[in-house]
Amino acid sequence: MGGTANGTGGSNQGSSGSGGASEAGGNAGEGGASGSAGTAGAAGDAGAGGAEVCKGVDLSKPTTLYLSADDSNSMASAALARKMIRQGQTPVPSMIRPYEFLNYYNVAYQAPAKGNINLVPQLRPGKLEGDFDLQIGVQSAMPEAMRRPMNLTLVLDTSGSMEGEPMALQNAAAKALATQLRAGDVVSITTWNTSTNVVLSGHQVQGPNDAKLLQAINGLVAGGGTDLQAGLKNGYELARKHYAESRTNRVIVISDGVANVGITDEQMIGQEADLENKEGIYLVGVGVGDGVNDTLLNVVTDAGNGAYLYLDSAEEAQRMLANRFDEVVEIAARNVQVAMTMPPYFSIVKFSGEQYSTDPTKVKPQHLAPGDAMVISQTLRACSPTLVQPTDPIDFRATWTEPGTWKPRSVEVKTTVGDLQEQSDAQLRRGLAIVAYADALRQGASCEPRAKLVAEALAAADKADPQKTDPALVEIRELLQSFGSWCP
Repeated sequence: MGGTANGTGGSNQGSSGSGGASEAGGNAGEGGASGSAGTAGAAGDAGAGGAEVCKGVDLSKPTTLYLSADDSNSMASAALARKMIRQGQTPVPSMIRPYEFLNYYNVAYQAPAKGNINLVPQLRPGKLEGDFDLQIGVQSAMPEAMRRPMNLTLVLDTSGSMEGEPMALQNAAAKALATQLRAGDVVSITTWNTSTNVVLSGHQVQGPNDAKLLQAINGLVAGGGTDLQAGLKNGYELARKHYAESRTNRVIVISDGVANVGITDEQMIGQEADLENKEGIYLVGVGVGDGVNDTLLNVVTDAGNGAYLYLDSAEEAQRMLANRFDEVVEIAARNVQVAMTMPPYFSIVKFSGEQYSTDPTKVKPQHLAPGDAMVISQTLRACSPTLVQPTDPIDFRATWTEPGTWKPRSVEVKTTVGDLQEQSDAQLRRGLAIVAYADALRQGASCEPRAKLVAEALAAADKADPQKTDPALVEIRELLQSFGSWCP
């Protein structure tokens, strides 16, 4: 699923915000007032100077914030940015969603036992005195060797704008999916341009690379307008027709998202996808082509509670839809939400997740794929550094719903500011490097800040991977160097 990431950070009592490597000063961002809460003991240690600096901050009780990143299998932003850089283009800042970069480049933690979640907070001092970089990892169990049977409905774009590379990538994506199917899986295909056409309905495949399925994929031809609304409606009708509670039910739409016929309002299309989500039919969106409508596909998959991918090559189609098939299609934990109860003097001044708030109803829970991690990155700032004590408590709690049983589950980590800093920080360093890369792209549209941001991101990558053996960080370095070289 995709989500908006254009808000400002800076959380506190009564506040809410949306992420995107957003920053604020010591005060709150778009959501509300500055300050947080904490223990009276900590306030007493501050002295008059600390109390003056923290004026207006309620130091009588801790602050509890509810946090979320995007669904762990939404990853389009990183691939879109990579393609634009390799084409010599500056990525559009609104397309840079740091939480999708964290999803794409896989920050992995130790996997828990089946059915459980591993909750891993990590904390280190930040760049400024009183700042702390905090990363929260929510890791799921590895995928089952024998997955549930599937009911997949492919909604394929055959409009004129798909001519050439987009159609070739769409075919590569559908064929990559075909390699992962098992005997008895049900597949339907509907195509659309100005009108819709059912190519397959409820076809039970014989196994991987089913002949009838491949024949249908090879027969696709581009031409006409793009009525995405009608294509989605037809796709959901097919998915409902062959729905089975014992199956994983997914609608997979592949398109450049250039909707130019029919109802093209992005929110309206998203609302239609959202209605289907209540029946447990989740939407996976796959973008292809240079003219992909990122906003449209982001909105649709956000409402449809599913993955959003972008394919910039046939190799990427294989990597995302074959090698990472379980991560893209399956769900290990539904409706994941993280709560953090922190000392009173802390506030969030930079947030690279999707949403946070003191009100849990304002933070949409997200889904976690098997063998995957949901990573929430933020910077905390103490209103006065003298308030920070190693023994101050900081607690974390993740809640989720088990797929199939809908049983509510939770896990807690109770620790202190000092103990948290003594834990391993390998994932934190890797996460900070990935976020620094996204920040450089998002804030470095003009040359003035670009050199500084690129240098900081390269330094973060070197700190996380000094031997230069991490393939993801090797790619990030290459892209940063290219991006930075465009300015004199």
